[in-house]
Amino acid sequence: MGTEWLVGLGWVVLAGFTRGFAGFGSALILVPTLSLLFPPQSVVAAVILLEITAGAGLLPEALKKTQWPEVLPLVLSAVPMVPLGAHFLTLLEPVLMRRMIGGLILTFVLLLLLAGKRRFIPVSLPFTLGVGAISGVLTGLGGIGGPPVVLYEMSGDNLAAANRANFIVFFALTQGMALISFGLSGVLTAPVWQLFVQFVPALIVGLLLGRFCFRRVNERLFRRFVLSLLLGVSAVALLT
Repeated sequence: MGTEWLVGLGWVVLAGFTRGFAGFGSALILVPTLSLLFPPQSVVAAVILLEITAGAGLLPEALKKTQWPEVLPLVLSAVPMVPLGAHFLTLLEPVLMRRMIGGLILTFVLLLLLAGKRRFIPVSLPFTLGVGAISGVLTGLGGIGGPPVVLYEMSGDNLAAANRANFIVFFALTQGMALISFGLSGVLTAPVWQLFVQFVPALIVGLLLGRFCFRRVNERLFRRFVLSLLLGVSAVALLT
């Protein structure tokens, strides 16, 4: 096993921990970091497979706490837009894609810091549908549909447990659509499945650790952990 695989395993454990802890964030960590080690298009598809695996274990518990009036409009607007993003995935130059993803993550974190505990835009159905549509495009394009939805949810007044459940259910549905789109466009190649098979054990270890820690932390630590981690990842993606 080469050095790149060992480094990749470390990132996957950390990403799995974040997903188990926060309900989101694994794709935001894995796409920019693994793209430094492997072809970005293969990474995006492998990350979607890992995300679906992670969500399958978290989904039963999350369904009980999901705020469906918030999640359903997001899903309905996101799913039709996923194939559009998947189409552009095959067209972008790797370095440009990685830096674009880093810029999106950094913008997301800065907006979340500015939003604080209040919504920075009054919520309406058109606004909610727009958030979902943008997330759908980003899911297909880079496997990073989380930022718009996470910003939308975390700038509200839900508790961490409710936000976490909403994230898990939303991502399970949109990433399922992304997987279908990747299959139809020929992105799911043998190297993608190799990445998935080699990294999935590390992801499961991280998930279990994250779920264990989530039950033992407070709301403020939850928020600080997520923001600090994403700031670091965005810097890596932009500067390399």
